Amino acid sequence: MKILIVEDEALIALNIRDVLEDCGHQVVEIADDEPSALLAATHYRPDLALVDMRLAGGDSGLEVARKISAMGVAVIFATGNCPGKLVNEVAIGCLHKPLSDAQIVAGVAIAEAVVSEAPPPPPPPGMHMFQ
Repeated sequence: MKILIVEDEALIALNIRDVLEDCGHQVVEIADDEPSALLAATHYRPDLALVDMRLAGGDSGLEVARKISAMGVAVIFATGNCPGKLVNEVAIGCLHKPLSDAQIVAGVAIAEAVVSEAPPPPPPPGMHMFQ
């Protein structure tokens, strides 16, 4: 999958990138705020965006997710502050920080299944589904 990481903490973003690339995914960009996330989503047209709720400059990950989802990009939140069920039209689910490598891999496997309209595997511990 082509994946956009929207995360303002560099070490977390780099770890997620390394895990995804080790699994054969293509990380198209790491964005830390709304303008860079929307630019990357428009330019690269990723299959999936992993989005933190709190971004650089006070930007809202929820607003970023809404805008990216409207572009047809699947979204999974990766955050310590998962939103409630009111976002089921925006995101597939939420991975709770701190993230383990296994959580990241399992979350992306669920996104792959949802995007391809296949039955998703069960969510890993620390992930709840919106859809």
